[in-house]
Amino acid sequence: MSTRLVEEIERRSNAWFVLGSIVMVVAGILAICLPLATTTALGILLAWLLIAAGIGHLIAAFRFESFGSFVWELLVATAGIFAGIYLRTHPTIGPMALTFLLAVLFLVSGISEFALFFRIRAAPHSGWILLNAAVDIIIGLVVLRNWPANSLWLLGVLVGIGLLVAGITRLLFSMRVSRRLDEASPA
Repeated sequence: MSTRLVEEIERRSNAWFVLGSIVMVVAGILAICLPLATTTALGILLAWLLIAAGIGHLIAAFRFESFGSFVWELLVATAGIFAGIYLRTHPTIGPMALTFLLAVLFLVSGISEFALFFRIRAAPHSGWILLNAAVDIIIGLVVLRNWPANSLWLLGVLVGIGLLVAGITRLLFSMRVSRRLDEASPA
């Protein structure tokens, strides 16, 4: 493939990448501004995903020839369907459980980053790993301290922040690719 063709493909792909980045930024801002709506939508999505997974397990149960495997798959299907229906009819339970899991995830991540820091502390700039560990642990503790009161808004804000950061970093990356392509193309 010629260099010119590669540059043209990068240029076209970069335009879509920029568009996707802008959509992420807008979605992130909306999620931060409307955290309750975002959290509610996540809870509803989770409920429907569990119901769909349960139906998938129910269908898959009939592929087993052994009675034990059939019963096990049927139990998994029933649990998924009932959990999804329960979350759909009790919309505050899903965000509460997800918020708790998120706090645990931050704590585990912080502890593992802390352990990583001690393994690589002689490396240059390893202090950033320690900072990341401290921030993760602090976030996990703050989320747990205010749980479950923060469950209805926190997920929406965090999803919004994640989308915003993803959109901005991709946009910055796209700008660097554009600059590189402009510098590489003949005048």
